[in-house]
Amino acid sequence: MLSTSRGGAAGILLAAVILAGCATAYGPHGITGGYADTKLAEDLYRVSFSGNGKTSRDMVWHYWIYRCAELTQQQGYSHFIVLKSNDPIPHPVARPMSNTSLPQDPRDGSAPMGQLTPTATHSAPVYIYTPGVPIVTYSGNAVVKMLRVPADYPGQAVLSAEVILKLVGPYVKSAGQSPAPPDQEVIKAALVFTPVAAAPQQRSGQVTIDDLKNLLPSP
Repeated sequence: MLSTSRGGAAGILLAAVILAGCATAYGPHGITGGYADTKLAEDLYRVSFSGNGKTSRDMVWHYWIYRCAELTQQQGYSHFIVLKSNDPIPHPVARPMSNTSLPQDPRDGSAPMGQLTPTATHSAPVYIYTPGVPIVTYSGNAVVKMLRVPADYPGQAVLSAEVILKLVGPYVKSAGQSPAPPDQEVIKAALVFTPVAAAPQQRSGQVTIDDLKNLLPSP
């Protein structure tokens, strides 16, 4: 009985050492964390990335958004939409032949990126009683809708998988040794926004805070 207790304590100590040792590497989920994908439909996945006590919030976010883009391309799609837990699943909208509006460029200054209240990445304390110091870990988790034609989803904040892979790839492949591109710059560069067809009750084509606030890590 005593040896069992000692074995359990040793196991907890080993887990604490592993969790607090090196930062989580980019790869499938293991004992130190990593990404996990759950298929919900042909073009719909829940994508998560969990870090350990040595993996910063920013690293977790960059790894998570990179996995969203990587999985999108692996499944044969080019773009994706990040959905909050209460968001309805968007469906393609038939475009009238007379609709000649072009996707808005969010880099023109109309999108108030600096005022965002980001919510995609959250922290969660993990309590390990040996050696007795709580370890705080971070994780990114969201449902991703994959698509091929951004213009079929007017009013949605659509992200280009190719742009994200290009911008974040050097950071991920160097295990965080290369400089991390600023998260807001990644989103601004990857964002494709098609305005909803003009109507009195509908908003203009401006990208709003609600379009973007779920795409960036928490402060």
